[in-house]
Amino acid sequence: MGSGGFLLAMSGILEQRGISPEEVQWEDLALCRGLPTSFFFETYEEDKISARYVDEMCLSCPVMKQCAMAAKENSGFGVWGGIYWNSARVDKYRNAHKTPETWERIKERLSDG
Repeated sequence: MGSGGFLLAMSGILEQRGISPEEVQWEDLALCRGLPTSFFFETYEEDKISARYVDEMCLSCPVMKQCAMAAKENSGFGVWGGIYWNSARVDKYRNAHKTPETWERIKERLSDG
Protein backbone atom coordinates (compact mmCIF):
# COMPACT_ATOMS: atom_id res chain seq x y z
CA MET A 1 0.00 0.00 0.00
CA GLY A 2 1.41 3.39 -0.95
CA SER A 3 1.69 6.18 1.57
CA GLY A 4 -1.54 7.74 0.27
CA GLY A 5 -3.50 4.51 0.83
CA PHE A 6 -1.99 4.05 4.25
CA LEU A 7 -2.91 7.58 5.29
CA LEU A 8 -6.44 7.13 3.95
CA ALA A 9 -6.86 4.01 6.06
CA MET A 10 -5.58 5.92 9.09
CA SER A 11 -7.81 8.98 8.53
CA GLY A 12 -10.53 7.85 10.96
CA ILE A 13 -8.03 7.38 13.78
CA LEU A 14 -6.35 10.68 13.01
CA GLU A 15 -9.66 12.56 12.94
CA GLN A 16 -10.59 11.05 16.33
CA ARG A 17 -7.40 12.59 17.69
CA GLY A 18 -8.13 15.97 16.11
CA ILE A 19 -5.43 15.63 13.45
CA SER A 20 -6.18 16.50 9.84
CA PRO A 21 -5.14 13.59 7.57
CA GLU A 22 -4.15 16.10 4.87
CA GLU A 23 -1.45 17.49 7.15
CA VAL A 24 0.16 14.15 8.03
CA GLN A 25 3.30 12.89 6.32
CA TRP A 26 4.52 9.31 6.60
CA GLU A 27 7.42 10.56 8.73
CA ASP A 28 4.91 11.68 11.38
CA LEU A 29 3.93 8.03 11.92
CA ALA A 30 7.46 6.62 12.19
CA LEU A 31 8.37 4.86 15.46
CA CYS A 32 11.77 6.57 15.39
CA ARG A 33 10.31 10.07 15.27
CA GLY A 34 12.10 12.23 17.82
CA LEU A 35 15.00 9.84 18.44
CA PRO A 36 18.56 11.14 18.12
CA THR A 37 19.81 10.83 14.55
CA SER A 38 23.04 9.31 15.91
CA PHE A 39 21.08 6.06 16.49
CA PHE A 40 20.87 5.67 12.72
CA PHE A 41 24.46 6.59 11.92
CA GLU A 42 27.31 6.49 14.47
CA THR A 43 25.64 4.27 17.09
CA TYR A 44 24.41 1.83 14.44
CA GLU A 45 27.87 1.67 12.88
CA GLU A 46 29.73 1.20 16.17
CA ASP A 47 27.48 -1.04 18.29
CA LYS A 48 25.97 -4.22 16.86
CA ILE A 49 23.61 -4.66 19.82
CA SER A 50 22.18 -1.16 19.30
CA ALA A 51 22.00 -1.88 15.57
CA ARG A 52 19.85 -4.96 16.26
CA TYR A 53 17.50 -2.89 18.43
CA VAL A 54 17.15 -0.34 15.63
CA ASP A 55 16.49 -3.18 13.17
CA GLU A 56 13.69 -4.52 15.39
CA MET A 57 12.19 -1.07 15.81
CA CYS A 58 12.14 -0.63 12.04
CA LEU A 59 10.59 -4.06 11.55
CA SER A 60 7.76 -3.00 13.89
CA CYS A 61 7.22 0.39 12.27
CA PRO A 62 4.00 1.02 10.34
CA VAL A 63 5.83 3.11 7.71
CA MET A 64 8.90 0.92 7.20
CA LYS A 65 8.26 0.52 3.48
CA GLN A 66 7.71 4.24 2.87
CA CYS A 67 10.92 4.97 4.76
CA ALA A 68 13.01 2.50 2.75
CA MET A 69 11.55 3.80 -0.52
CA ALA A 70 12.40 7.37 0.50
CA ALA A 71 16.04 6.35 1.02
CA LYS A 72 16.15 4.59 -2.32
CA GLU A 73 14.56 7.51 -4.19
CA ASN A 74 16.55 10.28 -2.47
CA SER A 75 20.10 8.90 -2.23
CA GLY A 76 19.60 8.06 1.43
CA PHE A 77 22.44 7.56 3.87
CA GLY A 78 22.11 5.83 7.24
CA VAL A 79 19.31 3.56 8.45
CA TRP A 80 16.02 3.90 6.59
CA GLY A 81 13.37 1.19 6.71
CA GLY A 82 15.59 -1.24 8.59
CA ILE A 83 18.45 -1.06 6.10
CA TYR A 84 21.68 0.91 6.27
CA TRP A 85 21.94 2.82 2.99
CA ASN A 86 24.91 4.55 1.40
CA SER A 87 23.85 6.87 -1.45
CA ALA A 88 20.65 4.87 -2.05
CA ARG A 89 22.51 1.54 -2.12
CA VAL A 90 22.40 -1.14 0.54
CA ASP A 91 25.65 -0.93 2.52
CA LYS A 92 26.67 -4.58 2.90
CA TYR A 93 29.37 -3.84 5.48
CA ARG A 94 27.11 -1.89 7.85
CA ASN A 95 24.30 -4.45 7.43
CA ALA A 96 26.64 -7.42 8.01
CA HIS A 97 25.25 -8.07 11.52
CA LYS A 98 21.84 -9.02 10.09
CA THR A 99 20.95 -12.70 10.08
CA PRO A 100 19.34 -14.39 7.06
CA GLU A 101 16.11 -14.45 9.09
CA THR A 102 16.26 -10.68 9.61
CA TRP A 103 16.81 -10.13 5.89
CA GLU A 104 13.82 -12.37 5.15
CA ARG A 105 11.63 -10.33 7.50
CA ILE A 106 12.82 -7.11 5.88
CA LYS A 107 12.14 -8.52 2.43
CA GLU A 108 8.60 -9.56 3.48
CA ARG A 109 7.82 -6.12 4.92
CA LEU A 110 9.14 -4.29 1.86
CA SER A 111 7.45 -6.49 -0.72
CA ASP A 112 4.30 -5.43 -2.48
CA GLY A 113 2.50 -8.62 -1.49
